[in-house]
Amino acid sequence: MRVSGLTSTGDWAFGRGKANYKAGSAAVRQNIVTRLRSFKNDYFADVDHGGDWLTIFGLNGNKEIVLREVERIVLQTTGVRSINKIEVSEPDSNRRVTIILGYTDLFNETYLEKVALL
Repeated sequence: MRVSGLTSTGDWAFGRGKANYKAGSAAVRQNIVTRLRSFKNDYFADVDHGGDWLTIFGLNGNKEIVLREVERIVLQTTGVRSINKIEVSEPDSNRRVTIILGYTDLFNETYLEKVALL
């Protein structure tokens, strides 16, 4: 697996040719983070890509719904073998949520990732 790399701010990285691409576990990690930060109906080629975050974060008692949505998105990401841990913070006043995600990829590498949404 090989994907185009992103900068620390989430933009495509350019200017270094093949050095801007990520492969293996780094590509899986980037795909997970990108998919978690994507919004449903926002990608023309796949309207089911990403999460329905704006609707979900507006619901009362949404923590269980967020957990299921994170699980669905991560398990549908190419290269993910299993999820070992999911923790979701309560939305703050700006509806931002932090996800702690433990997963094993198809290369048998285990990672713990912290992802901020919205």
